Amino acid sequence: MSRSQRIRHHYQPRIDDMRANYDVVDWASAEAQQIRFAVLADNLPLDGRTLLDVGCGLGDLLTFLKGREISTDYCGVDLLSEMIESARSRNPDGRFVCGDIFHAEQNGDPLGANELFDVVFCSGMLNLELGNNHDFLPDALKRMMQLASGHMVVNLLHTRTEKKYPHCTYYDPDSVLKILKPFTADVRLIDDYLPNDFTLICNAADGRQ
Repeated sequence: MSRSQRIRHHYQPRIDDMRANYDVVDWASAEAQQIRFAVLADNLPLDGRTLLDVGCGLGDLLTFLKGREISTDYCGVDLLSEMIESARSRNPDGRFVCGDIFHAEQNGDPLGANELFDVVFCSGMLNLELGNNHDFLPDALKRMMQLASGHMVVNLLHTRTEKKYPHCTYYDPDSVLKILKPFTADVRLIDDYLPNDFTLICNAADGRQ
């Protein structure tokens, strides 16, 4: 089963109007999802910036930002057309694109050619166990850094997590920092907001100098 097939196999059965948004995208709670969004909003100036939400799901980040009265030029991208359709219905003023940014050469680039974003954000998308997560991670981080003109922000599940689920992948922050080292010297690690999570804020502009 391919990477994209595994993603569809996991998430398609979860897309149900009777399910809460956080449950559809497989977070433990709405609060945990919001805390991850808050780490982004509390640590970077987002108002007036272009923002790419990688693995946007139902567009909950855009809803969160609106609730904080943060105005961004937002673009959400997701592999599943059902997610994108639902996100568009919930936030008709948002830009939502269906496609795979990590295999643009084979499948076509879902974003505009050479389009860059002030902030590229990826929350939880790399946590689903697909059989090759740790091998795929360097390419995924590199691609997101290429799309960011300002900052790339990613949160991942932490190896210190006490209760681990077999369908999830857990990461060691130091190992991820080593992967990012060739791309930028300016990386901030934040790991004090949830016991099972950490966020990396990377200065993509530093890597372009």
